[in-house]
Amino acid sequence: MADTQQSTGSMASSSGTAYALFLHRQELQRRQLLYTKISRTKIQLTKELIAKQKQRLGSCSNEDLEILNRETQFKRTLQQKLKHRSKQLKAMARQQERLS
Repeated sequence: MADTQQSTGSMASSSGTAYALFLHRQELQRRQLLYTKISRTKIQLTKELIAKQKQRLGSCSNEDLEILNRETQFKRTLQQKLKHRSKQLKAMARQQERLS
């Protein structure tokens, strides 16, 4: 019974990863790349990879743990950049309103 639950959870996360990868590819194929959408899909993919790696935490090697750490740092950095970019865009919009 536990094997069935584990394989069902594995399939669900697998389909979630596949969909996140699909979304990311769709964004990359657009003529006008939108930084925020691409970053969000990257964050989603990284989140999925981290979740998969955490499921196998008991059988991880030191190299796997280093990879997990790098993925986590990458996700945090990307989230910070996205937040900073959002603040910049809001400031630019406010400045445009003042000039209008």
